[in-house]
Amino acid sequence: MSFKSSVLSCFAALWLFGCASSKPIVFKKNTTDTDPYSNYDEDLAVVRPRYKEPSAAEVSPKKPETRPTTSSQPLHINRQLDAATDTIAAQNRAIRYAAGYRIQIYVGNVRQEADDARLYTYQTFPELNPYLQYSPPTYRIRIGDFMTRIDAERYLQRVKERYEAAVILAEKIELKKSLLVK
Repeated sequence: MSFKSSVLSCFAALWLFGCASSKPIVFKKNTTDTDPYSNYDEDLAVVRPRYKEPSAAEVSPKKPETRPTTSSQPLHINRQLDAATDTIAAQNRAIRYAAGYRIQIYVGNVRQEADDARLYTYQTFPELNPYLQYSPPTYRIRIGDFMTRIDAERYLQRVKERYEAAVILAEKIELKKSLLVK
């Protein structure tokens, strides 16, 4: 306990002596003000740093620095980035199919009804491509290349006016045709 108290008393003494100013604080008495700290007045000129002003001989006009411009020297990083983006773009152009949705409007065994469903699609929705799938003895007509299910839902409501059994199916779609769908 005595060691702790002696350490604390040393710190207290150092703090008191270290924080004491060389000039005492002077408070001006103001009869209208009740707060004694509102009239704080202390000269801090003693503690301000002083700098020597350079002479005219020391001050000489400096020549502006010439830096090489970035346009005269192409950066190797830009070339690497251009090469990487070209590679990625070429890979993306090679992708033809993606996961998407189509609306199945007809499933049945009658070829004439399947052809009527395709004709309806061509006339009513010229932007949608009809796809005929035949696995004996069943014909299936699926329309559209939709990237999102929400797009397919919009068309589904209009298709259900004629084909009540129409449903949305997840399927592999062609990317170029999906961009044509409004």
